Amino acid sequence: MNDEEGQLLYAPNTAGRVLDISRSKIYELMKSGALRYVQVGADRRIPRSEIERIASEGIPTTAEGRAA
Repeated sequence: MNDEEGQLLYAPNTAGRVLDISRSKIYELMKSGALRYVQVGADRRIPRSEIERIASEGIPTTAEGRAA
């Protein structure tokens, strides 16, 4: 996670960069509920634990009841 290591919350663009997936995929995952986030004012932030979960488990598929 290099420069972002140690952060507790990540902006969607940063989360996408860390996970090596597109920004639009991050927003799609948040919208579907497959990626949890917190609201900070008008901004959405992804907790480090969610990034670590996706990195270790992968992105849930629709067969598992979540986003593809």
